[in-house]
Amino acid sequence: MANSHTGRVAVITGAAGALGKAFALALAKNGCDVAIADINDASSVVAEIQTLGQKAFSEICDLSDARAIAVFADNVLSRFERCDILINNAAFMPVIPFAELTLETFRKFEAINVEAAFLLAQHFTPGMQERKYGRILQIASSTTGSPMPGFTSYVTTKMAGIGLTRALAAEFGNDGILCNALSPGLTKTPESAKNLPPELFDAVRHQQLINTTEEPKDLVGAMLFLTSEACGFVTGQSINCDGGIQF
Repeated sequence: MANSHTGRVAVITGAAGALGKAFALALAKNGCDVAIADINDASSVVAEIQTLGQKAFSEICDLSDARAIAVFADNVLSRFERCDILINNAAFMPVIPFAELTLETFRKFEAINVEAAFLLAQHFTPGMQERKYGRILQIASSTTGSPMPGFTSYVTTKMAGIGLTRALAAEFGNDGILCNALSPGLTKTPESAKNLPPELFDAVRHQQLINTTEEPKDLVGAMLFLTSEACGFVTGQSINCDGGIQF
């Protein structure tokens, strides 16, 4: 599995920290060059990747802006000439009660959580088709199976991301491009630990068959498989990596 990443170019959104950073470093350790788009500065992640002997660059990119996405994609192709692996990891996920949700905010969820993935696929799949190889991984969410109050926009757009993944799998099934979604459970990151009560992590942990709180490192193995040559005949799937949570 590790060798199949050697010499590949991976593009990851939202990799300035937490889950995206864990993915970026794991791919670099397995031989990938990495490009990162994030609303936050990811230069420290780039520096870590470079210490691993791989090429990397990052760009501060507003993924709700189609023009910014186009500039980023052009810069990726200028630097690396291709994208072999696209991981749509960035997410907009404030908790907003339905009564307080505006159409403008709902559309921001759509833009970042769905439209950015669509636009990046438009930019990178032509090259994948030419080379008859590509991996597109959409980071979904276990909340699609168990929605909670305040998550209307997030759950809706994460479900749309799964739909996009399955549609792309149908479009590119004969082109060597495999498209899958990976759904984490409640994952403890600095941001989630700051925004969510500790008792929620405890409650979710007790609902899992694996009785430990999920962390970014727990998703790396599944990501590496779904972006590797070993994935071979798996496409159009939504795979849960949530400790076997029982709703």
